[in-house]
Amino acid sequence: MFDLELLAWLTERWRHEGAGDRWVRFTLYELGQAFYGREPDGADRRRFRASLRRLVSITVELVGYNARTQRADARISGAAAHILDNVQSELDRLGLEPEPGAVGALRGSVFEARLADWMTAQIQAGHITYLKFDLLRALPGLAKRLWIYLEAERMKPLGDGSAACWIKLGERAYTTLGMNYKHERQARAALRRAGAAIADVDHRYTSVAVESRPGGWAIIAHKVTDPERARIRRVARASLAATDSEARAA
Repeated sequence: MFDLELLAWLTERWRHEGAGDRWVRFTLYELGQAFYGREPDGADRRRFRASLRRLVSITVELVGYNARTQRADARISGAAAHILDNVQSELDRLGLEPEPGAVGALRGSVFEARLADWMTAQIQAGHITYLKFDLLRALPGLAKRLWIYLEAERMKPLGDGSAACWIKLGERAYTTLGMNYKHERQARAALRRAGAAIADVDHRYTSVAVESRPGGWAIIAHKVTDPERARIRRVARASLAATDSEARAA
């Protein structure tokens, strides 16, 4: 999940900077502030570097899409492509075993990560699922995985500025969510807690529940899609939280 969070941060930064090329430029200090709200220590920096190396090595299968021509192609059954083409920094110029003092002098050095061309093309076309970085970081474990799953779902409009979707619970859903509980009731209880965490962090979701349906159990999610209604809901939730905090202080 850490690699996915870093990738979300990189793509979000690339979108907001409106870069004319495929490069994302950043420092480890900026990553530390974004991930931890502080300057990263030595362990944090090693973790970021290791994650960047993994992201360069990862390949994905693009089913029905030709990465070379950047066009949909039903004949493509599983073309392999990289997510990041390259990552480089001033540290690379110091060699394989740099002196500790030389590394320390590069605490603010600039890193550059180059997104794959198919990736930038899909971002620009809007053909991807956007994962808002601050929400992704705020959600724990299973709630994070379930939120990602829901964000990729095509929700059905309900005609009142909201939409809903349902996910049938079974071996496929549990495997996708990385769940391995001995009893299904334990899995459903964990999903209920995860759904409550999502509604608490992402105020667009009015509810994420686990309910019995004909033929089994399902996750039922309701989400506000109207921007103004979402804004009002967010303000109301913030006001209630502030009132609750004041009551506890009293």
